[in-house]
Amino acid sequence: MSEQAAIYEVETDVSRFTKAGALFVSWFVCYTIASVSQSQFVLRNLTDLGVAINGNQWLEHTVLDWWGLLPKFGGATFVTLSIALFISGKAGRWLSLQRNWLHPLAGALSMLLMLAVMHPLLDVTLIAGTRSVAGLCWQAIAGAVGGELYRVLRQDLARWILQRPKQNALL
Repeated sequence: MSEQAAIYEVETDVSRFTKAGALFVSWFVCYTIASVSQSQFVLRNLTDLGVAINGNQWLEHTVLDWWGLLPKFGGATFVTLSIALFISGKAGRWLSLQRNWLHPLAGALSMLLMLAVMHPLLDVTLIAGTRSVAGLCWQAIAGAVGGELYRVLRQDLARWILQRPKQNALL
């Protein structure tokens, strides 16, 4: 008695719409972490200087910073994260990585590079929360989270969604 193994032919190409959605969600999370962390560093420095800030003001300033930084800082974050994820995607395919661990690394480096380039171009530290090493680390963490989220949404979740119906239909 011979057993035949079931072979599933599953297409793993992910549509451009799925890639764009993954990029948008990862940018949104990255920007939110970066913006909120910079606001917390600024507010914490103000409280260290003796400024009294209550809970409502803390929340209000955090939301206003998120909205106010969106055009310039959000745009710069989107551009640099997009370029970094594109390059890490190409590098991952070139290196034949099954799971592209380069995306979180590229996200972190893109945030640090963006902040490093902004200073000489504008001759000002645009993001006040990055004047300390801890602030820079949180910006890098935001980029790494954005890169990892992109990897999960783009590679793992998208392929699972595409493959499951086709695999179930063959059963």
